[in-house]
Amino acid sequence: MKRVFLPLSLLIIALWAMDQPAAVLSFSAPFLQMRKALVLLSGALALGWMSYSMLLALRPRWLEHWLGGLDKLFAEHKWAGIGSVLWVVLHWLIELSPRTLVAWGWVTLPPRAPHGARPPLDWWIALARQIAEPAAWLMIALGIVALLRFVPYSWFRKLHKAFPIAFLMGAYHSVLIFPDGAFSSALGVATLGLSVFGSVVALMSLASLIGRRRRIAGRVSAVAELASGVIDLRITPTGIWPGHRAGQFVLLTLDRREGPHPFSLASDWQVGADLHFTIKPLGDYTRSLAARVKSGDLARIEGPYGGFDFGADDEPQLWIAGGIGLAPFLARLDALAQRGGARQPIVLFYSVRDEREATFPADLPERCARAGVTLQMRVESRDGRFAPNEIGQRLEAKTSVWFCGPAAWGRGLRKVLQGQYGLGRQHFHQEIFQFR
Repeated sequence: MKRVFLPLSLLIIALWAMDQPAAVLSFSAPFLQMRKALVLLSGALALGWMSYSMLLALRPRWLEHWLGGLDKLFAEHKWAGIGSVLWVVLHWLIELSPRTLVAWGWVTLPPRAPHGARPPLDWWIALARQIAEPAAWLMIALGIVALLRFVPYSWFRKLHKAFPIAFLMGAYHSVLIFPDGAFSSALGVATLGLSVFGSVVALMSLASLIGRRRRIAGRVSAVAELASGVIDLRITPTGIWPGHRAGQFVLLTLDRREGPHPFSLASDWQVGADLHFTIKPLGDYTRSLAARVKSGDLARIEGPYGGFDFGADDEPQLWIAGGIGLAPFLARLDALAQRGGARQPIVLFYSVRDEREATFPADLPERCARAGVTLQMRVESRDGRFAPNEIGQRLEAKTSVWFCGPAAWGRGLRKVLQGQYGLGRQHFHQEIFQFR
């Protein structure tokens, strides 16, 4: 967040300040003049953050790479949306401030001058003012829903489609009520440009065009529930699959009503081979997956995505997997085995909840041996989870750490390894599989 949001906000403030009198910049202007300027600033900040959120929604490859993967991009998108909601609330409160302050007796407003017949454009301006409040309420409601974890993902995905509508309403409001002659200013040009750009993206989102070029069709070739409870799913691409790196994931749609879900690829890429997924039934959707999906079903695959690709193989690595978080490491084990084994020391710390989970996959020791990877496995119900210090003691110079498992475990591990063992921030890699 720190890489974009602060510079973006400072840029908007600078553009706003270029056209403000000294009295406003020194906060010594009369109340109504000050309020008008702050309404303009808060509205511009809201539009700027919303437009950045729309850019993130496009999922451009260059931005995905810069942020470190689609998971990081989605997290950025979430906070851009929440931040824009807060700016909208502030904008609304400043707009309403005269009524409140008059009611409290703190300020007295001059009487409004009478006006004659309105020119035709005024009716469009009046509409822009009228839709402001519904748009604000819509943004606030959607922001709250985005934070409520108990709302099912399928509901959230459908409700999320209202965000582009809210942006279109906000863009219309921003352009139509912008001060007369202000479009010749730098802030005016920026407002118009952001409104047009964001509106185009909003229409693309409503038409389900985002990500279309990275989608191909597929067909389920096999699905089975293993003794460990893990769902083993294999899909044959019927379109041209561009290939993937070990550790990446896709957005997989098996039910159009449910929509896409992110799943790690559990196999390295081989031309003509099936795409392999290992899925743990954790939520409402995945718990019923084995019963609802059958061989021959159609699928839609979008991707590949993600920067969890293990980087260069010329440095020592520590892999930490929790439960089904083993999936990307399975793909990497296969890739290393095909290349004759790891070139540098690699240790895999694999933690499972109970003896049943420990049976997945049955051939893990053999796969690690073929890949030249040292396996350290622990059953939590019997032995407890790996302590951060146990992992930290294995750190060597230039060691990189790759983590895929429960988010809280990852945060705690990162804190200890960076704080007590001096691990560089850039050497700890973790996927954030929370796409809402």
